[in-house]
Amino acid sequence: MATIKQISEMANVSMATVSRVLNKDETIAVSAEVRNKIFDIAHELQYIPPKKRRMKAEKGITIGIADWHIIRKDAHHVKLSDYVGIASRFCTDPVEFKRMTYGEDLQVDGIIALGRFSEEEVLYLKKQSYMILFINSDRQDYKYDRIIMDYNEGLMQMVSYILDEQKYESLGYIGAYYEQDGIVIGKTRHEALVTILKDKNKYQEEQFFIGEFSKQSGYEMAKKAIRANHLAKAVLLGNDQIAEGALEAFEEEGLKVPEDVRVIIYKDIETLRSKYPSYIAVEMFPDFVWETAIKLLIERITGARTETMTVILPSKFCEGKV
Repeated sequence: MATIKQISEMANVSMATVSRVLNKDETIAVSAEVRNKIFDIAHELQYIPPKKRRMKAEKGITIGIADWHIIRKDAHHVKLSDYVGIASRFCTDPVEFKRMTYGEDLQVDGIIALGRFSEEEVLYLKKQSYMILFINSDRQDYKYDRIIMDYNEGLMQMVSYILDEQKYESLGYIGAYYEQDGIVIGKTRHEALVTILKDKNKYQEEQFFIGEFSKQSGYEMAKKAIRANHLAKAVLLGNDQIAEGALEAFEEEGLKVPEDVRVIIYKDIETLRSKYPSYIAVEMFPDFVWETAIKLLIERITGARTETMTVILPSKFCEGKV
């Protein structure tokens, strides 16, 4: 079992420095480079502090979900409880999932981190746990497990299905951007769809509506599209909250799905339980992604695997019920 002495020798710092850094002592005067080096060595040696060893034995495993690059921090991540059932397939110990808030300390045994993180954010994650799995990170090193998502694959399958197979003349979009603390959510999916449609000479700007990530905004944009006569016969709704509002607007205006408008929902992380049927969707994080992520992370936490892995997975186009 790795010790503080081993880490101090490899990092060329004192044991006291290692202990204070690993215990998140912010008063110690060391550079970010030294902190990173200590955390990286601890990760490489699979060092587990005595306190965490006791907690793990008493309470099972706690996994943190760092999703602030994917959904708004004030939105709910409604499927956290569903992941417990997935984890039970790979681990006999109780497993709990907690959503993380950037900058706040949280006692976790491992972390699933979604999106692209700055070095400052990665240092924060390391302070919470050395066991980190990144999903669609832009990190180029192989120090941590990674799942690389081919987001465009699901979008391209959906566009091909709507325009080539179903023979719709165009595809509209009702989506949003959300920006806070330098983080922009929604831009990548919007720009990717525009690029795909332009390649097919099918992009019609007047059928694209961008607002806020909320049910109310989805409702208002759908109403605006209908009244301006710019609602496409097939439309991609940017996330589940926007979809909830837009579908309510369609219902009020007497539009039937799919007879009057074909609906596709862009699903990243679910933030509500919809009252509407399961429409065709582009799933950015289908269940098999979560199954893979949880399995890989539990292997690292329990010591079943010591080498890191990188896995490439596609997003998924689902035809749904209508």
